[in-house]
Amino acid sequence: MYLKISSPEKVIFDGKILKATIPTEGGDITVLPNHMPLVSVVKPGVMSIWPAEQHKETDQFVFNDETIHISLSKGMIYVDGKNVSVVTAIATASPEENTNTLKTMKKDLENKIVALKKEGSIEEIERSLIKLEKIRADIKLATIKEKQ
Repeated sequence: MYLKISSPEKVIFDGKILKATIPTEGGDITVLPNHMPLVSVVKPGVMSIWPAEQHKETDQFVFNDETIHISLSKGMIYVDGKNVSVVTAIATASPEENTNTLKTMKKDLENKIVALKKEGSIEEIERSLIKLEKIRADIKLATIKEKQ
């Protein structure tokens, strides 16, 4: 099965996989070869990939055993049984910030959301909530990396 994860800025992963677990609005789904056709909304979270080929452990990806973990923002997934395409606004293959910095960013954003609820527009609140979910996913990814 072939997987391509892309954002507007770049392609994050492009290669053969054995399976992948993706966070969706309906819950986490695991996609295997010959999976039934599927289109779904990806929610911010951590996607796990089992590559078909050994990858060298580099700073490019966060590994846990032989599994690659990538933090995703909101997006879409398309599966046709042989190919999986994930398109997301933002994807992080390796966290740029440490857990403490991310937790500070999370707290600041939570405070911003409280203020927005008093005087902000629904669109601003929604954008901030999506950013908050992505930061939570980045914290999870950073925690996995720190355990390596």
